[in-house]
Amino acid sequence: MRSNERGESVPPRGEGLRATLRTLLLGSPRGGRRWGSLTALALALFAVTFLAYEFGVFYHSGGVVLLPFHAAIVGGTAAFWAGYGRKGLVAGWALSSLPLLGMQVEWATDISPRPLIDRVAYVVQPDGLLVLATVGLAVAAAGFAAGAFAQKYIDAL
Repeated sequence: MRSNERGESVPPRGEGLRATLRTLLLGSPRGGRRWGSLTALALALFAVTFLAYEFGVFYHSGGVVLLPFHAAIVGGTAAFWAGYGRKGLVAGWALSSLPLLGMQVEWATDISPRPLIDRVAYVVQPDGLLVLATVGLAVAAAGFAAGAFAQKYIDAL
């Protein structure tokens, strides 16, 4: 550690950047990293989204669906919560991607004339998962940023 003009100890320049990136991606120690509870919440969001689409609470508008509205709202809200609670962008990404995957799994169950192996292959195909991960990252970034700004604004008040 080095010190500045006031005699305060200052971390080396690279350590501050690494700590900031680590906090942004993995969350702050004040936010409490409970990865088990975050994983359970992400899986619960997957199940809730799957069941909501399955029972018609959420619906597809038909045609080509690039961004499923209801799953994106669920994921964006969860990412907002992750940003507000300082859980980290990785947690926000997981919380926003699994509802999108839940929608895709439900859509695969609706393809009834196809054999089970074809439906499973549809869900786990790499290009489809990459698209879901990218869309999930976009939804997570927007929701996480909104939650982090809301948290900063409330702290400022």
